[in-house]
Amino acid sequence: SKEEKFDVIIMDALDPDRFVEIVGNLYEDSHFIPSLFNALTEEGVFAIQLGESDDNSDPAEETGPFIDTAHMMVALQSEFASIHAYDEGHSHFLSPWSYLVCLKNYKSRAKWYRNAAEIGIEIHQRLYQSISGAPILRHFDAPTMIGYQIPYKSIETTYCRKEITPWECDIEYRGIGPEIEIIPI
Repeated sequence: SKEEKFDVIIMDALDPDRFVEIVGNLYEDSHFIPSLFNALTEEGVFAIQLGESDDNSDPAEETGPFIDTAHMMVALQSEFASIHAYDEGHSHFLSPWSYLVCLKNYKSRAKWYRNAAEIGIEIHQRLYQSISGAPILRHFDAPTMIGYQIPYKSIETTYCRKEITPWECDIEYRGIGPEIEIIPI
């Protein structure tokens, strides 16, 4: 019999930003992340909450108290084609909360980076109307999704503090250089 695969797996069980022995063991287990990856369809998505959002003064995850998050990131990067972090302020915690969306197939990035019009149309087509006529979604719409597409500065800053600086942190890939002509005039 053929194994059933999932389009989406959402994991909200363990906070990788809190030191708990089982969390560290889980993310260092060489079978855990590959089993999640293999349980997804070809265009599958794995989503996980990372805990409280980074602050600009936080150390790199690999050197600070968030070592379990660093181990998890290494494991996820070894399997998933595209990984996206975003912050959400409507989670009803005391601070914004960070989430990670991992795409099994690199082609799925096109869905992540759709424009506001495409996102708005799909939301409208896929949701049913409520009986009262009130909006179904409280804190999500096309502009919110557009905001998720670009990581917050604090996520970028912490990521770029790694002992071996990632290539994406090179100055030519960060921010906007006033000397670079974007639109010819």
